[in-house]
This record gives sequence, structure tokens and C-alpha cells, in this order.
Amino acid sequence: MIEKLGQTRKLLTGILLIPMLLLVGCGAEPTPTTVPAAAPTTAATDTAAPAAAATNTSAPAAAATDTAPAATVTEAMAGTTPTEAAGGGASTEPTPAPTPVSQWVPGKYAKTIPAPSKLVKSGMLTVGSDASYPPQEYVDASGKPIGMDIDIASEIASRMGLDLNVINFKFDDIIPALNAGQFDIVVSAMTVTDERSKVVDFVPYFSAGQAVLVQKGNPKGIKTLDDLSGKTAVAEQGTIEEQALKDLNAKLEAAGKPKVNVLIYPTDTDAVDQLRVGRADATLHDSPVAAYYAELNPNAFEVAIPNFDSAPEGIATAKNNTPMHDAIDAAIKAMKADGTLNAIYAKWGIQQ
Repeated sequence: MIEKLGQTRKLLTGILLIPMLLLVGCGAEPTPTTVPAAAPTTAATDTAAPAAAATNTSAPAAAATDTAPAATVTEAMAGTTPTEAAGGGASTEPTPAPTPVSQWVPGKYAKTIPAPSKLVKSGMLTVGSDASYPPQEYVDASGKPIGMDIDIASEIASRMGLDLNVINFKFDDIIPALNAGQFDIVVSAMTVTDERSKVVDFVPYFSAGQAVLVQKGNPKGIKTLDDLSGKTAVAEQGTIEEQALKDLNAKLEAAGKPKVNVLIYPTDTDAVDQLRVGRADATLHDSPVAAYYAELNPNAFEVAIPNFDSAPEGIATAKNNTPMHDAIDAAIKAMKADGTLNAIYAKWGIQQ
């Protein structure tokens, strides 16, 4: 009997100890699960993950910090329907010695360049841009303008102490609209040519060649421009690429070879869609644009001819607007000197 009472007493003691041990365990420090926030890498106009054109696939994007004047966008043409995608990663290694992206603070040089008194709208820098040309200019899923050129325009506006207003405009009509006073400037991956320089003034800020994009595996074996003979190629209306195809056809015709079947579309995203669905054998773009499409769509596209006819791109101002041209020139020179331009290129994965 005594032995049974002892066993019962031990059993009761064990039962009482179980909740006490549980209470002690509940007081343990929880393991942290929050991921540290990324360093700011995004320019003033970019507060969401950059969105690519309709043919692009999604990828992660860095966090954003907005410290400079905000941009607005006005649609002056039918826009694309972008899907969310990355804006291009950025290395912090100097190439050569750019300001590291993590140290680039939009708004740091605010109000360091006097703004011209003549503006399309008081307090705003109004910019014309064909926002269908990733990664240089395009719109995200919310309709917000983003891209390398938009970041550059935003930084210029900040240095002038102005807000940024981007008007999405058809590229083929953008110079006449500038000269008609609809914009203060045009920032739209515009190649500087002798013909364009007759009607607008340019401030060069970037250099890019042309490139040929094809379907993955290059099924038509396109290695040179002459290989486009007898094939279908696409370009955006009014671009240097459209002219390149015209020049190529003149050369092929003189040599007695079949000409290229040239298709021209009003936006670059429309053009690349023809390649995606198999209506074209190749598309022509600026080299950063072709590389961007191939990087975001590695299973669909590849660059067959990476770079030819390299030329400067410029920010355009109207011929009768010398104060604006001089202010833009001063801003670009300052951005080159302090490393901001290199930081913006790096953000979008572009080297100069």
C-alpha cells in the first residue's frame, strides 16, 4: 500500500511539472525573421518595381526611395500594357569610378542649376518621350513613366528645382511637337543625326549602337545585316533603325539581291511583338534595348548582331530656346562630373 502511494505521488508530481516546463518554454526569445531593407537604388520618379514591355517576364527589383520632385505622366498616344519586371541590376564596382548606386541620393543637388524663365508650365520641366523603349523609357503597370532616360530627366528637373511632367508621345511626331511648344525638352533615346540637328539642338548624354534581335536559337542564321536579305525585319516608325533598313534595301537592290520585307510599327513594343509571335525574322533596336529584351526573355530572344553604327544620343531642345539648351547642357556636364550619370547607367545595367 505504501509502495502504491509512493508511485501515485511520483505520477502526480510529473503531471504538475509538465505545464511548468511549457510555461518556461513560452518565454524564449523568438528567432528574427524580418529581412533587412535593401539600400536605396531607385531614382526620384521610380517608387515601384520597374515594369517591362508586354513581351517581358518578371524579375525582382530593388527597394525605392523618393527624395526628389515627383513625376507625372500624360498620355498623348496609346500606351503599352506592361507586366511587372526588373529595371536591371547595378554593380557598385567603378566602370570607371561611378558613384555607387547605394550612395546615389536623388535630390542631393536640388536647385543647383538655374531654371530658364520660359517653361511650358510654370514650376515644371515638361518632357516629351516615347515611353515604349525599355530600359530607356517605358511605363509600369500603374502607368508611371520609368527608365534610364526618365531618371536622367528627373535628376535634371531636381537640379532646376522643378517638378517633372512626362508626356508619352509618338516618336515620329515628337520633334514637330517640341518645336510647336508642347514640351520643354525631348528625352527619348534620340540618336543625334545631321538631319535632326537642322531642326532641333542636342545635348549629347549617351552613346548607343544599333542591334538585331532574333528568336532564341537564331533559326534563320542571321549574323550580318546582309543576312536579312529576303527576310522580314521590323523597326519603330521614325527611328534610326527604320532608316538603317531603308539603306540596307538600297544596297541589296544595287547588288541584285532580294530586299528585306520591312515592317514599321508606331512603337518599339509593337515591333518586338511581331518577332515574338513569329511574324518577323528580326527586329532592329538601339543596342541597350535589344540587350534588355534578350536578358528579360532568355527563352524567347537573343541578340544576333550586338552593336553596329554606334552614335551619340541627345536631349533635344527647340532651336529658338537657347536658355533651355544651355541649362540642360550645364546639368548634364555636372551629372557627368559628380558621377550621377554613371550611377543611373549602372542602375539600369548599362555600361558606357
